[in-house]
Order: sequence, then C-alpha cells, then structure tokens
Amino acid sequence: MASYLSKILTSSSYLLALINDVLDMSRIESGKVILSEEDVSISGLMDEIKSIMQSDMSARGLQFVTESHLYYDGVICDRLRLSQILLNLLSNAMKFTPTGGKVYFSVRQKEFGPEGSAFYEFCVRDTGIGMDGDFLKKIFQPFERERTSTVSGIQGTGLGLAITKNIVDIMGGDIKVSSCVGRGSEFIVSFCFRFSENTGSPDFSAGQASGACMDSSEIFAGKRLLLVEDNELNLEIASSMLEDAGFEIDSASDGAEAVRIMSGDEFDRYDLILMDIQMPNMDGYEAARRIRRLPNSAASSIPIIAMTANAFEEDRQDAFKAGMNGHIAKPIEIDKLKEAIKTALCQNS
Repeated sequence: MASYLSKILTSSSYLLALINDVLDMSRIESGKVILSEEDVSISGLMDEIKSIMQSDMSARGLQFVTESHLYYDGVICDRLRLSQILLNLLSNAMKFTPTGGKVYFSVRQKEFGPEGSAFYEFCVRDTGIGMDGDFLKKIFQPFERERTSTVSGIQGTGLGLAITKNIVDIMGGDIKVSSCVGRGSEFIVSFCFRFSENTGSPDFSAGQASGACMDSSEIFAGKRLLLVEDNELNLEIASSMLEDAGFEIDSASDGAEAVRIMSGDEFDRYDLILMDIQMPNMDGYEAARRIRRLPNSAASSIPIIAMTANAFEEDRQDAFKAGMNGHIAKPIEIDKLKEAIKTALCQNS
C-alpha cells in the first residue's frame, strides 16, 4: 500500500508541474506576461528563496551554499518573475545533482550602469551530471531534454529552461550556461536594475550555509501548533502526521476562528500556525494579514506557514506578501513540512 501511495504522490506532483509549465508557456507565447515593478530587497529575496529550497535540498542530501556581495540592496524589478527564474534554475540544479553533491547560489553586484542603476549577477552552480556541448546549443528550446541513460529516469517537461529564458528576455536580462559532463553546470543570469529609494549596504557573510540550527528533536520538543483547516479529512490526516512527529495540535475551522484565537488570552499557547488558504468565512491570506496587524507583538509575530493545494509560484509569493513565513503544497510530505516548521521556528528564535 505504501508503495502505491508513493507512486500516486510522485505522479500527481509531476502532473502539477506539467500543468504549471504549460500555463506559463501559454502566457508567454500569447504576450500576456506583464512585468510588475516594485521595490525589492535583493538580500530579502535571497533569504526567501533559501528558505523555500532548503528543505528539498536537505531531503536529497545536498549541501546548499549561498553567498551575497552587494553594495546596494534595494532595487526596482518584478519580484515574482525574478523569483521564478531563480527557483527554476535551483530546482534544475537540485534535480540533476546526485546525493552528496553541492548546489551553490550567489548574487554579486557588478559594475554600475546608467545613473541610478547597477548590474546584478545571479549564479547557480552545481556538481551534478552536467551536459554535453551538443545539448547546450539547444538547451533553451521548448521540450528539449538531454537524451542519455543518466537522465532518462529523471522527470521533467523540457519547458523549465525555455520559460526561464523567455522571462529573462522580457526583463531585459541575459542568461549564460556552461557545463561539463560529469562535473556539473553553471547558469549566470545578469540584469541591470535601477536602485530603489530604500537602498542600503547590508553586510553578508560569504559562503554561509543555510539551515544552520539546532537538532530538530530539540526544536520540536513541547511545541504546540494551531492547524487551521476546514476540511475534516485533511485535518485528521495532518493532525495524525504532526502528532506522530511529536507536536501537540489544536485546530481552527477557518481563518476567522484563527484570528479570534490569536486575539484572545490563550494566544501564547502556540508556537506556530499552519494555515490552509481556501476556507469559508475568511481565507488564509486575510487571516494572516489580520494576525500580523494585532496590537500584541507576541501574537502578531507568530510564525505562519501556508499549507495549501494552491501550488503555483504566484500562490507562494502571495503567501509571503500576506506575512507568512513559509509555503507547503498539498498533498503534504511530512519531511518537507517538518523542515519548513524547523526553518520558521529557527528564524523566530
């Protein structure tokens, strides 16, 4: 039975990724991708992406290293599309790097551009299986995949890099790739971004590995979670999984009830909220926004993780914009959920 359930989960995840990629290509080909420029903190974006990818990297036994070299942190760009580009490249690097390998993710501010702007270079490098020269010539064409026995068992649509290249072009950037079979690949994406009015000069530690925190058993010990879920079957399954992992679980049937609980006298019973999105009375986004506006700082700062079937990149970004600390797509994989909870609790400690 466990084997069948695992195959169903793998197939459903693959189909979801395929649908997302086809929809993205459809938007691009129809000219419906419209950039939405806003003030973006490059360091904040790096931290966000690091948080998103760390659990999957750890689950695959990969070392994930990030590094930043910035003079001006605040820029004007499309945050959603830049995130999509970087997440696509990191997901590919993870997919084609065997256990025990390394994925390196960096951003570097290069030379200054026209007045009030500079060039930013993002690099994703891995120690994976690499690609040959013939494939590199067509790597950004739709539905192209390396035809070797090494990658034949790795799922993919052949659309991810084509989507990435198109978005880079729309944003006025440049993408380059180098690779060697058996030694890994490197993608470098460059953009000229205008500085925002809120530029800064943060100090980043080069090569700091993400996910540095105490052991999970120490973090989870005695932790009580508020699970906000309107579907009784989903509530029962999630509660059982989390209780088996050592958590104490209370529940709320919708966002409005969650806000009432966090507004009351017993808010301090909880260490973290797991929030469904599509619920009656009040959805998860609105509930998160209202919790973040509570006058009691201890209640308003509680970590919140979206746990939802809304799995598009736009949904993930909407969760962060609403003030949430993480996003886990259904069907729930307990290892990924535990890693997300660990990351959120570490960041809040």
